[in-house]
Amino acid sequence: MMNSRFLKYLISALLLWFSLSGCVQSDYTKLVKSELAKGIRKDSLLFGVNFGNSKDEFFGKCFDLNRQQLVTEGPGNASVQYLFTDSLFHEPPAKIRLLFMPKYDQTEKINEMNLEFAYVAWSPWNKQYQSDVLKEKVMKIILSWYKGNEFVTAKVGEKEIPVKLDGNRRIMVYIQSEQHVLVNIQDILHPAFKHNL
Repeated sequence: MMNSRFLKYLISALLLWFSLSGCVQSDYTKLVKSELAKGIRKDSLLFGVNFGNSKDEFFGKCFDLNRQQLVTEGPGNASVQYLFTDSLFHEPPAKIRLLFMPKYDQTEKINEMNLEFAYVAWSPWNKQYQSDVLKEKVMKIILSWYKGNEFVTAKVGEKEIPVKLDGNRRIMVYIQSEQHVLVNIQDILHPAFKHNL
């Protein structure tokens, strides 16, 4: 008699645990499932560069942008530099340096892009130009550039970070240093990132 009562209690407890564990998914997990269920691809990255572009396509687009005097070669020849003044989210307007460079998969196609933001007027003693201030502005800039879903908080490694997900395009924002804010954009349907789901 006691064993059957204990067994019923155990089964009830397990059923309750399974049902609750399905309900306490993070906002990020729910967002991933709903976005992937839509079957929509978002491949646009920046300046007409897309996931899946080859190195030649990327450098060809950058050459055209340079010819239009929109971008220049970044420091150390390791990135492309775009200087712009933001007046939408900065009062007074602020000059910002954006360095960007894609990462490629084994077939030499773009599957990831890093954007590094910093204030042109940054200095260690100037508190209004530190990365913690810039991070909040960068998130607003990213929302204006990429539209779609708002940022949610997700645990990545040991850190809680802002993540924006639209279709297959995941955008994560990190403070890289006192000066720099890093925005990492990934194609979560690419095999390199599927394990992160």
